[in-house]
Amino acid sequence: MPPGTALVLLDARALARRSGLHPDLVRRLIALDAVDPLDLDAAARLARLMRLRRDLGLNVAGAALACDLLERIEELEARRR
Repeated sequence: MPPGTALVLLDARALARRSGLHPDLVRRLIALDAVDPLDLDAAARLARLMRLRRDLGLNVAGAALACDLLERIEELEARRR
């Protein structure tokens, strides 16, 4: 097992429990860099990503890009305030 893999797998399992998603799906999204399992907001990002997929019919890459853009917009709006 490569160094750090056990930590990511444990975090993926915990993230799957918190997000209500299947662990294999969470691992797939981590492998696609759609979510960082070590990010404190990972569960919220997963929820947003899955809503975008479901509601807009986006694929994983499109939903991840949309999440990135929405997060950037939120960051810029927070700076402006």
